[in-house]
Amino acid sequence: MRKIIAITGARSEYDLLVDVFKELNNSPDFDFSIILTGPHLSEKYGYTANYVVNDGFEIKARIHNLIDSNQKIGRIISVGNQISALSQVLDLERPDIVLVAGDREEAISTTMTCAFLSIAVAHFFGGDIAKDGNIDNSIRYASSKFAHIHFTTLVEHKDNLIRLGEDENRIYVVGNPAIDRLLKVPEISKKTLLKSINKDNESDYCILIQHPIITELDKQREHIRTTLESLLKINGLNCFINYPNSDAGNFDIISEYEYYANQYPSKFTIFKNLERNIYINLLIHADFLIGNSSSGIIEVASLGLGAINIGERQKGRISNSNVIFVDNDENKIIEAIQFVRTNENFRKELSLKTNKYGDGNSTSKIVDILRNLKINDELLYKNITY
Repeated sequence: MRKIIAITGARSEYDLLVDVFKELNNSPDFDFSIILTGPHLSEKYGYTANYVVNDGFEIKARIHNLIDSNQKIGRIISVGNQISALSQVLDLERPDIVLVAGDREEAISTTMTCAFLSIAVAHFFGGDIAKDGNIDNSIRYASSKFAHIHFTTLVEHKDNLIRLGEDENRIYVVGNPAIDRLLKVPEISKKTLLKSINKDNESDYCILIQHPIITELDKQREHIRTTLESLLKINGLNCFINYPNSDAGNFDIISEYEYYANQYPSKFTIFKNLERNIYINLLIHADFLIGNSSSGIIEVASLGLGAINIGERQKGRISNSNVIFVDNDENKIIEAIQFVRTNENFRKELSLKTNKYGDGNSTSKIVDILRNLKINDELLYKNITY
């Protein structure tokens, strides 16, 4: 059996890969387990470790590293804490392959640790580019340079990695397995859905997910107020708000969410985390997604859902036709809301549910590669190709 350990730090990236984890866990070819870290283990962010445990996976370790700070220094201290504990666990376990996704703390911690320990590490979603100045971009690129195996979403992402000097033989274009999960979730009626979360009013609603940007710390309160005030101007539209990530600046965003939810309880409802099927069905029945979440870029086109991306975050990424980019400006946000709700051509395009990020068949491709991959010195010892 090939021993594989996955590292996950937050519900957001865990949900992207959960179908891959389940197939690995159910296959007799793999000894699969998970290491939990980061916001997963924080009560503030809903202690989402419980979702992973309830999915039936073996938990190899719990690494408590998160410094819950509203300052930039908190994140880098969290990285340092994570590397120290993670290196000891992986040195003891010596898996054949480690899996990690994206551009958060665990991506750079894991890929760097595995490079030093000569443990093969597969990194998901490398080569993606956002021109928003966020530190996540640098983390993603640096993680790719440490990683031995790349599971990219698009051919364009593969090309970007090759430009970074990565060997083409290490790169596999597989799409995004999050699409697999979306397409499998059974749809429930809007009435049943809202009743399950104690909401009897079946009026129209949107979903708001807006994360802080570390280079704009002094503007987070102003920016989220602009979004919330824009939504207040739209009559007959309620809003479900998902908590932001743990980056510096999130304190200001959460504070404004709580204020507006208290002032306008019939308009705004906050949740830290929802059961996966409930959350996806909320997206299915929503009028649109708003904020700056990568879900708007990658996933929700498969549900026929429009996405309004506000501000700098996600700018420059390859997107589907469901995404409207706007500045942090109330009038422009309101115009975008009216457009995604009423423009007939836009609504017709949404109904096609086309998504360049995946077709629902990524999981089986990834698992087959992991099953047949040769782990040898050629894989473990990297050279730049130029």
